This record gives sequence, structure tokens and C-alpha cells, in this order.
Amino acid sequence: MSVFLEKLDDVSALSETVRSILGPGDFTADRFCDDFADEHKRYEVYKIVHPRGTFVLKRFERSQRFAAEKAILGRFSPDLPVPRALGCSGDSVLMEFVAGDDLKEMTDESVIAAATSLAAIMNAFPLGDYDRTGAEKEIAYREDRLGALKNEPLLYAAYSRFLDRVKEMPLTLANGDLVPINCIYDGRRVRIIDWEYSGFMPYALDVGRFLAHSGEDAVFPYRMTPAQKALFCDRIYTSLTVKPDRGVFDRDVKLAVFDEWIMVLQFYLKDPAVPKDETFFVYSEKANALAKELLS
Repeated sequence: MSVFLEKLDDVSALSETVRSILGPGDFTADRFCDDFADEHKRYEVYKIVHPRGTFVLKRFERSQRFAAEKAILGRFSPDLPVPRALGCSGDSVLMEFVAGDDLKEMTDESVIAAATSLAAIMNAFPLGDYDRTGAEKEIAYREDRLGALKNEPLLYAAYSRFLDRVKEMPLTLANGDLVPINCIYDGRRVRIIDWEYSGFMPYALDVGRFLAHSGEDAVFPYRMTPAQKALFCDRIYTSLTVKPDRGVFDRDVKLAVFDEWIMVLQFYLKDPAVPKDETFFVYSEKANALAKELLS
């Protein structure tokens, strides 16, 4: 996966929105895209260069996603490592442009910076009991995954353990899609972007998502060594002001990683007609090994 920009030759579709927020002035726009699994995706997200500066304009097709991101960005204090929302118009939000590189290829320094930023957000919303509406919806989605595991007794038993625990985990404000390309590193700190799936969720889910699809195997979209994964978890844990015992934290993170791997496997397992490829076999091997550990 690689994020890149495509020049937008005709900006007329964005003109009314941009000018309603920034005022008059000619501007240019580049569209954010990526290539993933040989699919070329164009997002309704644009880099805007205007006489007043450089910004990101994000347009939403679903009003609830717009409302969620707008509400969450409005709750962040200025010192947190997230983009600042500068204005809204219709179904769009204008944010500051965050310069830097994503974390598709990680270094020890960028791993530490990512963990430090995630912990800062978790500390702003300390682990505890918040409105559980969003969390319960996410847990309901995960309960549906059990059906895909009916012929995989080991995975079924371990995933049942995950479901029992996730219902009890303390909550924090989670990004909901914390993957390395949503972490922008400027050489000093990481800022976390893309909050449309955010809400108060079990605290380990963001940590698990960041780790689960990173590795040294070619099927993983992001590069991260086992030592860097340990470094990431250590920095988060030591930075948290409210936290469980270390053993509980480590197990919760493993359960959250397992959840992400099951999310991938269910695509293959729920429909026998889907051909099993290298991705399936790598994720299956890792999930089964972790399932044994979680059940021991």
C-alpha cells in the first residue's frame, strides 16, 4: 500500500466549499489515492493549496461519519498530536495539512514517536468507563465473526475468550482505524489522522490494529520487526497514566491482534468459494499459534 497524490485539473466541484471556509482566492487541489491489493483507490480527501496556506479537505458520503469526525476533532485540545479542524461546510471538513511521511516503513525512532502520540491521546481520555454505545456496536460486529469459525474449533474457542474479555475492557477514545498510513511522522513526532471511525472503544483495539498488519512477511502491508513491536508496546505502557497490570495489558493486546487476524480470515472462512491464497495461509498460521497461547 502506498499513498500518493493525483493532480486535480478541474477544482470547480470543490470551489464553493473551499471558498465558504477560506474566502476568495485561487487554489489548487490534489487528491489522495493509494494502491492496495492491485486496486487503485481515490479518496474524497484533497490537499488544498490556497493563498491562506495548505490544508486538507475531507468530504463525506455518509453523514454519520462526517458528524463523528467533526465531533471528535472538536474535543481534542490543541496540544494533542492530531490535525486541527479549521472549518466545516455542508458534508465537508477542512483541516490543517500534516506534513511528513506515513509509517509504512518503520524505524525505531518512528515507532517510539507513534507510541508516544497514541499514549498521549489515551491519557487525554484515561482508561475508564465512558458511554458504551459505540463499543457495544463494535462488539456486536465481532460476535458475528464467530459464525465463520464454526469449523475451526481452536480459533472459535480463542475468539470466544476475546469476546468475553473485550466486553470488560476499560474504554478510551480510539481512532478506530489505527494503521501505519494514518500516522504521519515529521521527524519529531507522529500525528494521527483520519478519525471518522473513532469513538470510545476498548483500549487495546487501536494497539492491536496497529500491530496486527505489520510484520516482516510480504503479505503484511507494513514493515515492522518483532523488536519494534515490543518497543511500541513498552513505550505505550510506560507512558500511560491509568493502566492495568502489565500482564493484563500484554494479554489484552494479544487478544486485540488476534481479533484483527480473525477479521482477515473470516473473509475466506465464511465462503468456501473464496480461494485460499498466501495471505490466508500466513494469517491462519499466526492466528492458530496465538490461539494456542491464549488458551494455555
